Amino acid sequence: MMSLLAASAMSQDGAGAGTVADLPAGLQEALLRDAACEKLGNSQAGGQARFLETPIVTQEIRGATHAEVGVIAAFQDGCHCRDANCTTYVYLKNGKGYKLAFSRVFTSLHPMRVFKRGLPSLTGKVQLSESKAETTIYDWTGREYQPSLCATLTQGKGQTRPTIARHECAKGL
Repeated sequence: MMSLLAASAMSQDGAGAGTVADLPAGLQEALLRDAACEKLGNSQAGGQARFLETPIVTQEIRGATHAEVGVIAAFQDGCHCRDANCTTYVYLKNGKGYKLAFSRVFTSLHPMRVFKRGLPSLTGKVQLSESKAETTIYDWTGREYQPSLCATLTQGKGQTRPTIARHECAKGL
């Protein structure tokens, strides 16, 4: 388990920061469809313009053959974030567009260097409190990403390393 958690800290190249407007048109359309923030009133043209200016960080997802197969898109604004956790979307390329694989709230989500059925496993972290975080590893089943390893990390005062408590993953994403 420790080696999987250590591997989860490794991310691949291809991260970028900017706004939704900086993204390729197909990804912009997918995010507008799946991630529109109700506070911005995205159903109106002015809301869509504000949505395009939303700060976002993206990471490429590369398959086992090193070809780009998708993208992780994590919003960085108040509408999509609560404390350190922000809504993050995982898209897989689908022709010229993007298909939503899943979305959840994370502090961070990264591709790993472990591949299942051609796609990399993903490791996500959710900050529960100042001293406690939840880490989940998601594996590709051939149809969807499913949690495969779940652990709670607790960092007590004066501890150099966190305590790791592995547990059953919740059913479904």
